[in-house]
Amino acid sequence: MKYIVFGIIFMFSSPLYAQEEVLFDRVIVHGGFGGPIIELSDLHNQSGVWAGGGGGVIVNDLFFGLFGQGSDFAEHIIDGKEYPLEFAYGGLWLGFVRPTHKVVHFTGGLKIGGGGISIKDNREDQADPLYKETVFVAQPEVGVELNLFKWFRIALTGGYRFVSGVQQQNLAGLNNRDFNSGTLALTLRFGKFYKSRDNDGVRD
Repeated sequence: MKYIVFGIIFMFSSPLYAQEEVLFDRVIVHGGFGGPIIELSDLHNQSGVWAGGGGGVIVNDLFFGLFGQGSDFAEHIIDGKEYPLEFAYGGLWLGFVRPTHKVVHFTGGLKIGGGGISIKDNREDQADPLYKETVFVAQPEVGVELNLFKWFRIALTGGYRFVSGVQQQNLAGLNNRDFNSGTLALTLRFGKFYKSRDNDGVRD
């Protein structure tokens, strides 16, 4: 009988000494940012500048946000004539920044989403493009971030843009390889950044 009593006492008392474990116990929001993105990359074997923007919320050493960017500098020749080639895409922007209390620190991320490619004839007043296609885009990046002010940071990253979904008949003979490219991006990040080396919520 005494063993049963001791067993019951142990069963009810053990939770008092056990540490509760939860999945999101140490999730701390450390601010957020937004700003322009300027990127240098190729499109159909032509180099040029892309323009866009993005922003996100910083949680611990990660950030979660949205982005969008595009370009219209490239051209595609069809039957001896040059036509503007436009490409724009956007979606989720996931990344990490560590350790942010250092003036210069590592950063990296993944841009993933969808986009549209179109070939238009600017010499004709037409609303619809000659060719168009919807694609999937994944773009991993890695680089460094510089803390200039408490409210302003600059990130320089290099990466690669993977494009899938291009059908040659929909884009006058172009394929995925014409849109895959290495990337070099400069991102201006304006916002509020709360982060300490000990995760105690102290501002930088």
